[in-house]
Amino acid sequence: MTSTATRQTPVAPARTLSSPAAAIGVLALTGVLSLAALLGPNLVADDLGMTMTMGMTHYMELLAVHQPRNLLLFMAIPVVLAETLAITELVILFARSATPTWVRTTSRIAGLIAGPVMLAIFLHLLVNAVVPLTVTGGWRGPADVIAVMFYLAGVIPLVGITLVELGLIGTDPASALKWHATFIAIFLVVAHVAMIFGMLDPAVLGYRMIHEH
Repeated sequence: MTSTATRQTPVAPARTLSSPAAAIGVLALTGVLSLAALLGPNLVADDLGMTMTMGMTHYMELLAVHQPRNLLLFMAIPVVLAETLAITELVILFARSATPTWVRTTSRIAGLIAGPVMLAIFLHLLVNAVVPLTVTGGWRGPADVIAVMFYLAGVIPLVGITLVELGLIGTDPASALKWHATFIAIFLVVAHVAMIFGMLDPAVLGYRMIHEH
């Protein structure tokens, strides 16, 4: 007669919510940036009232006007945050427990800031660009729509990363790491799709520019 000992699978420790201070800080930052995005000056319109002077999408025009402000706000800041998260994520995945403290701290700070920043950008462009362009029929063909929509879709993964950092997504450290990496991958995909179509001449996909005199 043989007996088999019952083996218990170790259960990964459950994650708890982030520190109240971090949650309150992120909430306050989100509120301030969102109010600034909705109530602040319109950063989208140029001196020509967004009248296209050459064959380009609104995505490219947004980055081209008011240099270097728009380039920094709408491209440099979100991309730097995302690249910082991607690089530190690779270090954490390879080094695991040997990861230097400053790397984890950098990743955490970038993750906590990324969501509020991208949400503010999303709200500002939604109110000042997407809604007006849709109401007035001002879109410059399929390439224009794809570029802007994929750019704005970046709000989902970056807000998701912030929620992971706050402990609201991911029930254990391993799950949180997977969500973190997944959200970073999604952001990089949508951001690059936006760049490709944003740099495309709208005429390639059938748009005909109307010259205004």
